[in-house]
Amino acid sequence: MPDHNPPNTALAMLLGRASISPSQLRPPAPDAAALELSVAAALRAPDHGGLRPWRFRMIAGEARARWGHMLADSLARRIPETPPERLELEARKPLRAPLVIAAGAALRHNHRIPVWEQEATAAAGVMNVMNALHAQGYGAIWLSSGALEDPVVKRALGLGEADLLLGWIYAGTPAGPVAPVPRPDPSAFWSAWE
Repeated sequence: MPDHNPPNTALAMLLGRASISPSQLRPPAPDAAALELSVAAALRAPDHGGLRPWRFRMIAGEARARWGHMLADSLARRIPETPPERLELEARKPLRAPLVIAAGAALRHNHRIPVWEQEATAAAGVMNVMNALHAQGYGAIWLSSGALEDPVVKRALGLGEADLLLGWIYAGTPAGPVAPVPRPDPSAFWSAWE
């Protein structure tokens, strides 16, 4: 197998990135300057047609508790029979990390650029945010939930009903050294077409 520890620091950083459990993320959260750089990295994702679909909402401090109640309310609307203890667990989720970034995509339907390309652009931007956070010494994980499709949740984040919520990026400072994650052999995932 080829050496996957290149001397190029940018490649080494990309190859060293791993998702970190929210329970392993501590303060400090990325500050405004780190977030600005991370979003600047998102804006470097391929964007056919220059539609700029990226939308990021930063949820930090006390806003995390309010956001948790929004998520619990969403769960109660979607699944009315949810037990109270499960609703309480949902409400506490945003408190697991010092920062939650709601990642969304403002989509243009009936446009010459297909919606799937706009979604791919937005997702590539999310990955760039995560790589930029990692490059600045922060840890992050990209998670999802049923609330992503809730129109009330979308509106609360400034998205329209036809827009897309891609997930929640939990971010903070890793609690300790990040153990290397075993990765599959890359040769199993590409081949030459002749």
